[in-house]
Amino acid sequence: MALPHRMPQVQHSDSTDSMSGSFPMTTEESVRFWQPAPEVATELVCAYLETGESPLHVHEEWQFGVPEAPSKLSLGAFRRYGAHADDVTIVHPYDVHSEGSGVGTAPKWRMLYVAPSMVGRLYGEEVSRFRRPVVTDPAAAAELRELLRQSGNGAITGFEFLRRIAQWLEQFLLRHAEDAATPQQIPAVERARAYLQDRPTQSVSLPEVGAIAGVTLSHLVRSFSKAVGLPPKSYHAQVRLARARRLLAEGKAATWVAYECGFADQSHLSRRFKECNGVTPGAFQAQYRAQHHSLDAVDSTAA
Repeated sequence: MALPHRMPQVQHSDSTDSMSGSFPMTTEESVRFWQPAPEVATELVCAYLETGESPLHVHEEWQFGVPEAPSKLSLGAFRRYGAHADDVTIVHPYDVHSEGSGVGTAPKWRMLYVAPSMVGRLYGEEVSRFRRPVVTDPAAAAELRELLRQSGNGAITGFEFLRRIAQWLEQFLLRHAEDAATPQQIPAVERARAYLQDRPTQSVSLPEVGAIAGVTLSHLVRSFSKAVGLPPKSYHAQVRLARARRLLAEGKAATWVAYECGFADQSHLSRRFKECNGVTPGAFQAQYRAQHHSLDAVDSTAA
């Protein structure tokens, strides 16, 4: 897709488009992303993260995480959960969340991001929710941690990783996922959230979202922030960043991604992307292309 001669007018407000804090990273050794199985393209992404407290953010994918030390998972504005080495954390697509450390610990997380299409194929039907966002399952946690460690070091690759992770996912989903109705939602908030999720490459105004929700702007911002964890404009900024990450993983040029996802320019995308993910778009793509970054140095600190 060629860029038009006239770039669109994109308005950004620090009060609405800013991130809630930033990823406390100092070196690229603190965070790694890689593609574990090129055969499934971007349906699977793996990561190793060392975080103090990540900013509130969203992903397009399901996130399954295993901490190396006592840590915490935050969902939305108010829900906080402890997570330990025997736990697997689950974050639904587009749910606002952040990861952090426990008191006096150096947080280290191994993450698996799975496209909803793959989860649906393995489970046989749409997974509506899990019983808990933190599941204590020592065997599942140990197996996922080892699979991610071996994948990060290149010990298992391609179809072998895909076979083993698909088996892990299928068993984990059967034990812990539910296809029951989701908890009751606030209709106005859900209309607004769906509208924002469906427009990751479009500029959306708050009055526009308010009209879709059918409530006053003050009521929308207040109820949306309470239910979702971020105000509507900040949430939409995260939706755009989540789409940007997928497009970058697909190999799209950062300049094009910045335009496609409604950022003012490439430097604006780079700044926001690093605040959220801990690396610049260029570093993310370099890691992702390498597929199997050696994590030996990182693993030695986690041992």
